Parts: sequence; C-alpha cells; structure tokens
Amino acid sequence: MLKHVLLALGVIALGALIAYRAYVIPFTHDEASTWLNYRNLNVWSCYSNAQCWGTANNHWLNTFLMQRSSALFGDQVWALRLPNVLAGLGYFICAALICGRYLHNYALRFAGLLLLCAHVYLLDFFSLARGYGLMTCGVIWGIYGLLRYTEAWSRKWLIASIVSLVLGILGNFTGLIAWAAIGAGWLLYVIASGKYSFVLRHGIYWLGSAVLLFLLLQFPIRQLAGASEFAWGSANPFAMATDLMQNLLYGVRYFEDATYLYTVYLVVALIIVVLGMAIIIRKKESKNPVFLLILLLVLNVVIIATQQQLMDTQAPVGRKSIYLIPFVFGIFVLGLGLLRNTGTASFLGIIISLAFIGHLLRTLPMHSTREWFYDAYYPQLLSDVLPKGAASDSITMGSSWIFSPGLQFYQQSVPLPIGGLVYQRPLVIDSTMQFYFVEQADTAGMSQNGFDLEKRFGPFLLFKNQK
Repeated sequence: MLKHVLLALGVIALGALIAYRAYVIPFTHDEASTWLNYRNLNVWSCYSNAQCWGTANNHWLNTFLMQRSSALFGDQVWALRLPNVLAGLGYFICAALICGRYLHNYALRFAGLLLLCAHVYLLDFFSLARGYGLMTCGVIWGIYGLLRYTEAWSRKWLIASIVSLVLGILGNFTGLIAWAAIGAGWLLYVIASGKYSFVLRHGIYWLGSAVLLFLLLQFPIRQLAGASEFAWGSANPFAMATDLMQNLLYGVRYFEDATYLYTVYLVVALIIVVLGMAIIIRKKESKNPVFLLILLLVLNVVIIATQQQLMDTQAPVGRKSIYLIPFVFGIFVLGLGLLRNTGTASFLGIIISLAFIGHLLRTLPMHSTREWFYDAYYPQLLSDVLPKGAASDSITMGSSWIFSPGLQFYQQSVPLPIGGLVYQRPLVIDSTMQFYFVEQADTAGMSQNGFDLEKRFGPFLLFKNQK
C-alpha cells in the first residue's frame, strides 16, 4: 500500500507543479511563433503542404492539440499549454509504473520517480506549448511497453510501445532516433533470446510503423532539410551529453568550470557500475531489463553517430536531447532494482531523494524557463506600459526581435491596446514609437532618436519617447 501512496503523491505533486507553472509562466517566443503562424493552419494538409514547414517551429501534434484546446477554452495561455501538461502527467504516471514494478523498496521507488522526473529542464517542457514534452512522454511509454513485452512476449505491449513512439515522433521529429533505437533493440533482444519466429510475427508491426512514418514524414523532412532546419545541433555525442548535463543541472556549477564534464564522466561510471551489478547477480528477471535499457542507450548513440557520418546531421542538443532522460535515468532506476530490500537500500533511496529535491528547490524558477528566460518580464512590462486605471487609447511600442512574437500574442489574445509591434532583425528605430523594449544590443541610437531609459527589467530595458 505504501508504495502506491508514495508514488501517487509524487505524481500529484509533480503534476500540480507543471500545471501551476503552465498557468504563470509568460508565453514564450517559440510558443507564440507557433500560434501566430499556424493557429489557422489545416494540420491535415501538412502531409503535402510546404507552407507547414517553412521552419521547424511547427511541431505537428503539438500544433493540432493547441488548436483543439483553443477551440474548447479560447486563446488562454493555460489552454494552449494544457496538452503538454497532460503529457507530463502521462510521463509521471509511466515513471511511477516503472518504479512500482521494478523496484522492491519504498524509499527506492520514490527515489526512482525523482530520478526519472525531477529535472527542472524536463519539467519546463511539460509546462510549455512545444512538442518536446509530447515526444518525451511517447518515448518513456515506448520504453515501458518494450520492457513489459519482453516479460511475456505479449503482442499488446509491443503495439502499445510502437504507437507511443509514433505519437512521440509526431510531437517532435527527433523522436525518430528513439523509435529506431528501440526497434533495433527489440530485434537484437528477440534474436538473443532465441525467439526467432517473432522476428516475422511481431516484426510486421515495426514494418507497418516504418511504412506509416515514411508516408507521413518524407515530405516534411525533405522540406525542413532543404531549409537547413536540421543544421542546429552539437558536434558529436559527447558534446551532446555535456550539453544535456549542463541543462539538467540548470546551469549550476557544483565543481566550477569542470562541472558538466565531471557529470558526464559520473553518469558513464554509474552506468558501468550498474552493468557490473547486472552481470554479477543471478536473478534473470532483474538483470534482463537492465541489459535491455543499456542496449537501447548504446543504440541511440550509435544511430546519432551514424547519422552524422552518413547524412552530415548534427547530434541533438538542448531541448531536442531531453528524450534521452528516460533512457539514461531509466538505467539507474532499473539498477536500483538490483538491490535487496534492506535498510541500506532505504538509506540510499533517502539520500538520492534528498539530493534531487535539494537541487530541484535550488534551481526551480516558478515564473520563467531556462530556454526562454527573456520572456519572463511581460507581466511587469505590460503593467508599467498599461497601468491600471490608465486610458485605453492605443500606444505604440517597438522591441527587439526576441520579444516580438510574445508581445504580439498578448496584443492579439488579451487583447491589448498596443500597436507598432513588428518583427525586426536587426532593429530599426522608429522615432514615432512611444516605447521600446529591447535587449542591450539594441540600445544604440535610442538617445539620438529621443528615447530615454524608463526602467530596467532584469538585463532588458524599457525606453520611452520624450519628444
């Protein structure tokens, strides 16, 4: 009973956290760009419509769900983010199922839940209207489905795994790497287990998903590749791993400049320790899931490296790499399942839980995100520009390009009596504007055009026309 209570409380707390942040974090640049560009788009036409794929900002499933949620609840920030909040809840539930099934100690189960879920950078994308959270939810269910499938070779769990992965890919195309890795892992595991007949009997489902994905994605991927939208990334898998650790630590440097490098080494060392433990113990039902998940992680790295060599692509970086979290930390969770249910195991679970909760409390910003930190100031800015009780006559305001989509979203959705918001890169100062909200790089020429500094918002500045 206790295992279910602890895990349920953890899921509820994490779900409440992402829901609250989805409500209070100001709408960000990429979310606003998606909504402004694709809110009236027929997503079903994206199968062959080049207008859908001018940039990679259209995360296909995310755009569709934003449209449906908006149709029900209006252009509210929380409504546009609701699908990803539900995806986050789905991710937490799956993480709890993994911990409840494969861990045998109450404290370790809760620690496992935190290992899989308590990363601020991951939680960010369950509170934003982007496709990365949808992708990662699909990936963890794909992993869990495969783990359940290998226990009894149940066809329904294989189908559940494949369907989850396909939905994750529609959330963000980076999920293709996870689909390929899990598919290859399935094939190798089936052969290693001597289940040769399943290669054809169950392989038909992988083949069917491959055909479906080819039909759905060959046009979008060709369009995006032609626009160089896949050029953004890291130089190699090691650089990808270092960048991922930097984001998961949320920029905190526990060991100064070498923090992220040391963290990569620590993760690799722990994976080796888990592998060694799995080799030593005799319980096949405990060690096989560990071997499988390590195989899947290795296959991810191999596929990424192969893509770089053959297709001249970049390794996933930043938000694209969060799909690796359930692979990496899933290994640690299953590794904890190798431990006996003893007082030492309970103590280790408590230490892990305290460490993750401590880091979470240290790094968690309630009203902003690491990726789009510059969009955190809109409530204060709009309160200053449009104070309560002021006349509702329109004002004009220009801004640096990074603020333009977010401000245009608020201008149209609230709506706000603000005009003059134009996306400019680089900024061209218009002396007829009443305000300018800019980053430091765009302050040159403000005083010459009659603008004085009105107020600072963090590192950003509001200028007012004094003419």
